[in-house]
Amino acid sequence: GSISLVAVDDHERLLGVVLGATDPGGHLRAMLQRRGLRMAARLAAYAVGHRALARELVVTRGHRYARGITRIALTRLRRPSPSSSGSAASHKVGEITHLFVQPDRQGSGIGRALVNAAVETARAAGVEELVLMTPPDFATRSFYERTGWWADGEMSSRSRESFIRYRLSISTKVPKGGDRADADGSSPVTC
Repeated sequence: GSISLVAVDDHERLLGVVLGATDPGGHLRAMLQRRGLRMAARLAAYAVGHRALARELVVTRGHRYARGITRIALTRLRRPSPSSSGSAASHKVGEITHLFVQPDRQGSGIGRALVNAAVETARAAGVEELVLMTPPDFATRSFYERTGWWADGEMSSRSRESFIRYRLSISTKVPKGGDRADADGSSPVTC
């Protein structure tokens, strides 16, 4: 399943978006097959009329997406992707892939509200932990750390860019080998 949440004001202006997946394995496949081009076209059309959003998308996503899509396309042309027939994991992990808040609305609680809603959506789907990646130089790192996420090392994307991996336990269970237990049932992300 996917996580697609939008915050708008009283005039239906876009304030923020959070996207992710409760089943990351099926997320990309479903997005590309069912909605990918239509969603990309709608976002591009909206961005044309909203310069701040367009600039933010180009700065934070444009180059990375172009490199990633090119690399994936070239990899698929060279060899077919293996079929996925693995068994279900006992520890269900979801992901947040995008969080965007209009620059003039950052610091107003919109990001926190979107993340809280994403956490509840994931929890309702049986997810026990969420992960996300953010570039190491982004100021958003302090946002994630203030809201209960913890850094879990660095990694590189398929397009060879560096990222910090963050985790957030959203279950009442203690993660295996983890030291972050929310045994009282509370979520580490609160308003």
